[in-house]
Amino acid sequence: MAFTFIHTADWQLGKSFGQFPAEIAGALRLARQTVIERIADVAREQGAAHVLVAGDVWDSAIPSNSTLRQPLAIMGEAKDVNWWLLPGNHDPDGSDGLWDRVDAVKPENVHLLRTPQPVEIEIGVFILPAPWTRIQHGQDLTVWMDTAQTPEGALRIGLAHGSVQGFGAEGDTDREIIPPTRAQTARLDYLALGDWHARREVNARLQYPGTPEPDRHKSGARGQVLAVTLAAETTPKTEAISTARYDWPVLTTALQPETVADEIESLRQTFSSGQPLRRTHARLDVSGKMTVSEWALFESFLDEMKGEMASFEIRGESDVSLVVVPEDIEALDAQGSVREAADVLLTQSEDPDISREDRQIASEALRLLFRYAGDSA
Repeated sequence: MAFTFIHTADWQLGKSFGQFPAEIAGALRLARQTVIERIADVAREQGAAHVLVAGDVWDSAIPSNSTLRQPLAIMGEAKDVNWWLLPGNHDPDGSDGLWDRVDAVKPENVHLLRTPQPVEIEIGVFILPAPWTRIQHGQDLTVWMDTAQTPEGALRIGLAHGSVQGFGAEGDTDREIIPPTRAQTARLDYLALGDWHARREVNARLQYPGTPEPDRHKSGARGQVLAVTLAAETTPKTEAISTARYDWPVLTTALQPETVADEIESLRQTFSSGQPLRRTHARLDVSGKMTVSEWALFESFLDEMKGEMASFEIRGESDVSLVVVPEDIEALDAQGSVREAADVLLTQSEDPDISREDRQIASEALRLLFRYAGDSA
């Protein structure tokens, strides 16, 4: 018997995105909600009647009324899909009463996994869930799976949220508690995990899908779900399927004189290769050197990207050195103060006897001087 389901996690509905202006933050919150519709479409395309959400459905245990009800309504509209929701560390089944609220209003095709006991979702197919009941447990919530009883020959799918020992979560080592051998010791055909926001395959039977809608500039594949097909005594077949509305690329460039124009064109093409720019949240890390004219070209490119993209962050701009040729100095107003200031700043920017920070300040000041001198010409 082959059984296909969708493995997803870390929706974090209601995430605030407080680092962005209100308009952008609102669009990102909406994207995390509407991704549910795309997950339902993926389930239909894959012939999967079940979607397993491995924790952190909501970003907190006290979501607003609309943040709670609207996603449930979207799931309810996909009547041909069964949604299996697991409490995670962001939305534990604790005293805040979140999951009682969900239980009171959820549609019939939404199922809550609030108890660590086997649940038969189809004949011969069982979920073994490990729900969170508080933010910190300090113990491995999957231990019970080793002794859980299911009928002979049944498919056993573990569903849990947390880090695997030696596979540390992003900035968090306190919850490295799930052993990478859990699928073997618990006789699981597959252990569907959540917590990592990037796609991770610990082994064929123990995997993280990553978040279906990215929320930050981080490395690793993000913005997908996994279509998982199981059959008795065979290795699981997994396929990562893109669901993201927004891209979050991070690019690094080391600029050099005489190559800046080509590098700008390469960056433009790379940024344009994914989602439309209006649905791209990009970060560009820069270093290197540029001439005065190349700075003007580069700033024009930055203005273009900031206008076209959903958001555009640049880092390291103040560390880029200005390369000044004699013709640049001669092009300045020759009547005294501007030329004199440029000479002083140029000398300071190249002086090895002063600190790197002071040289950077002088270089930045010189760049601004050229800009303002050009504007007033």
